[in-house]
Amino acid sequence: MIHVFNKCLKCNSEKYELKTIAFPTKATGEVKFSMDIYYLKICSDCGFTEMYSAKVFEKNEKPAVEF
Repeated sequence: MIHVFNKCLKCNSEKYELKTIAFPTKATGEVKFSMDIYYLKICSDCGFTEMYSAKVFEKNEKPAVEF
C-alpha cells in the first residue's frame, strides 16, 4: 500500500492517477547501475506530478496518510 498526501500540492484536487516506474540509477563515483522503483502521483485536474521513492515507503512503517 502506498501512503502519501491525499490532495494535490498545487490545486488541492483529490483526483489522481498512481503509476509505478523503474529508473536506472547510479551512485556518485560508482560504475554499476541499478534499477530503482518510484511512484508517480499525477493530478487528474492540473497534471502536477509528485515522485516518491519506493525505498522511502518500505522504510516507513507508520505512514501519515493512506490511499
